[in-house]
Amino acid sequence: MGKDFRPKVHFTAPKNWINDPNGMVYLNGEYHLFYQHYPDAANWGPMHWGHAVTRDLIHWEHKPIALYPDELGYIFSGSTVYDKENISGFGKEGKPPLVAVYTNHSLEGEEVQSIAYSTDYEHFEKYYGNPVVVNDEKNDFRDPKVFYNPIMKGYSFVVAGGEEVDFYFSRNLKDWRKTGSFKAGVNGFGGICECPDCFPIETEAGTKWVLIVSIIVPKDKKGKPLAEGGHFMSHVTQYYIGDFDGSTFVDTEKFKEPLMLDFGTDNYAPVTFQNLEEKVTMGWADNWAYANETPSTEFRGKMTLARKVEMVKTTEGLRLRSIPQGIDRYKTSRREIGKDFRLGTDCFGLLLEGKGKARLCNESGEEIIVEIADNEIILDRSNAGLKEFNSVFASEEYSILRARRLDCTNNKTEIIFDTAFIEVFADGGLIPMSASVYPNNPYEKIVIDGDLRAEFYEIC
Repeated sequence: MGKDFRPKVHFTAPKNWINDPNGMVYLNGEYHLFYQHYPDAANWGPMHWGHAVTRDLIHWEHKPIALYPDELGYIFSGSTVYDKENISGFGKEGKPPLVAVYTNHSLEGEEVQSIAYSTDYEHFEKYYGNPVVVNDEKNDFRDPKVFYNPIMKGYSFVVAGGEEVDFYFSRNLKDWRKTGSFKAGVNGFGGICECPDCFPIETEAGTKWVLIVSIIVPKDKKGKPLAEGGHFMSHVTQYYIGDFDGSTFVDTEKFKEPLMLDFGTDNYAPVTFQNLEEKVTMGWADNWAYANETPSTEFRGKMTLARKVEMVKTTEGLRLRSIPQGIDRYKTSRREIGKDFRLGTDCFGLLLEGKGKARLCNESGEEIIVEIADNEIILDRSNAGLKEFNSVFASEEYSILRARRLDCTNNKTEIIFDTAFIEVFADGGLIPMSASVYPNNPYEKIVIDGDLRAEFYEIC
């Protein structure tokens, strides 16, 4: 494995820096992933849109950079829409265009929304009328996510606007007008909003709408949350359940605590693929508290596996569950293992049933522990490997992660480990937890404690 820690099936750029997934869309049997990318160094810098495609969500083909910085600024996050009806007029020769809606971030910090289009779905031309949306009142105005508006028969986008998200509508993807706003902190964590998404999803009781908002949680000078009930992490991703009235999102399902899309440290800015009936997300599998300092060499940043999200009813109300995608074919070779299993790979899956602990260990005494307890799920990376590179990463709060269980009758847990990244799907996917680790040597064995039945399958 060496010390580069590049995962095998979690997406990374060919080299250097990536963060937020952008413009994800499904076209002609291929999943397109655009992403925040600085091609010249392994740290954050002037943002471009990188581009890659896949047919199976595991094996990716890298494409040329899709969008470069221009006179309006860096190319920050955004989305794409497959304009099947060519309402934009950008299509040609019977080829519907792919329209990218993104944020330009100037050197002075001004943020505006712009568009670009492509008919070969690889090379983009920027619209001569950019920017298409400006807002002089807000310093933080970014990350538009386009979605079909079934009520007004056109397209809306939801965009982060400071401590709220704003909604805009268009019938041609070029001329946009504001229709409403939703303040994230009224129910849930407050703070600066980023990378929102809004989409319908089917439930037993009919269609609901989900609003995803990633939040920069405000802290005091000692790094503690300013608001009561705030989160220990500086960046979290939460979601709301409700309705979309054509103008804005309405939060109809009130809960005592914020709804978290992931209970780990390393899944930020997740959004869904456009033009795909199923709701499938990917997120940036790192954390702003330490992303620029992680012990990598030629690359920094990775994505989570794609996850299908479904809405299910629990004893505490409706919740989203996450199901990892692209790995089912590897499960055909799964086999039951005993309490002490010797590993021959650093990219594998574990299917657990019951309660107890699963530990991934190496000869250096390093280990990751996943514990399925009576009332909570615990992911302990405090002794998983390198951590001195960043004090926040090494802190107890970021090292021992806990989530209250939502379905204590469902004792099925899936773990996917890939070189230096672990994804846990507990309570049948109701409790996802994602975390990066940096072992000095590969983990060599799995140790099972407690009343746990375990099946193992190799991915790579």
